[in-house]
Amino acid sequence: MINLNSYSGDSILFLQEVINSKKRGKGEQFPFYKDRIKLLIPFLSNAYKVYDTAFTSNKLLYLAPLPSINANQKDDLLKLYKYGSKPFIRLKNAIISLPNDYELNTCQYCTINDVNTLDHIVPKECFPEFVVHPKNLIPVCSECNSYKSNKWVKGGNFEFINLYLHKLPYQQFLYVDLKYTNSTFSVKYFLKNTHNIDAILFNIIKNHYDNLKLLNRFQGKANQVISEFENTVRGSLIKLSLKDSLECAKATIVYEQSRLGMNHYENVLKLTLCSSLAFMEYCSDKGYK
Repeated sequence: MINLNSYSGDSILFLQEVINSKKRGKGEQFPFYKDRIKLLIPFLSNAYKVYDTAFTSNKLLYLAPLPSINANQKDDLLKLYKYGSKPFIRLKNAIISLPNDYELNTCQYCTINDVNTLDHIVPKECFPEFVVHPKNLIPVCSECNSYKSNKWVKGGNFEFINLYLHKLPYQQFLYVDLKYTNSTFSVKYFLKNTHNIDAILFNIIKNHYDNLKLLNRFQGKANQVISEFENTVRGSLIKLSLKDSLECAKATIVYEQSRLGMNHYENVLKLTLCSSLAFMEYCSDKGYK
């Protein structure tokens, strides 16, 4: 999991781009949808300024829904968002593009699945005025988006990490308990604030992991990670000893941490394998030396 760069353009211009991309529906009757939405632009422009100010000052937590939106207007606003349309695909591509023509197409909510939708950080059902605000949209997978649903704030604290605004700690907070019993690995991921990460931020991280069921989802991928790691080690045993092979693997993982973050679930498990008695016992059973 790594931080992402938010949309750098003008949010009002993006709204206008979305509106301009809308076409008249077949059999649509007057007053036409596009014309109705255009009447809301002055109102939306003011709302966007409120969001932009809250975003810049990292005070989204204090946003309140605007009471002046009626049911018909809310329905019209929600229709503005359609993931497959060109403005949103361009937005997604801009956010996941990294230097050196590299694209980070993995959902950074979970670091498991590919990006295939956009999440509304501030829920669109509660804040329809921000349904297409570009800084309120973040590329994620549909599984995470489904788990998140309309959750946002609970007990005065964020329910999820905002990867634009919450600066992820470089210190490790995700760990693995690894055991090897009866020729079988037992893997259990857990969170622990061993490096005195800010308590509020750590609580947000915990909420994020709990809401998205990440520890269980990571555990479900553990056997695949172990199998891939074993194949890497076996391949290097042609030239290296087991000890040297594990040292090389550890060095590679450290490089990967700069790209994928300190707490990427695969790297956390692989680093544990490098130094665990459980994996050494497994290697001994397999005759790796």
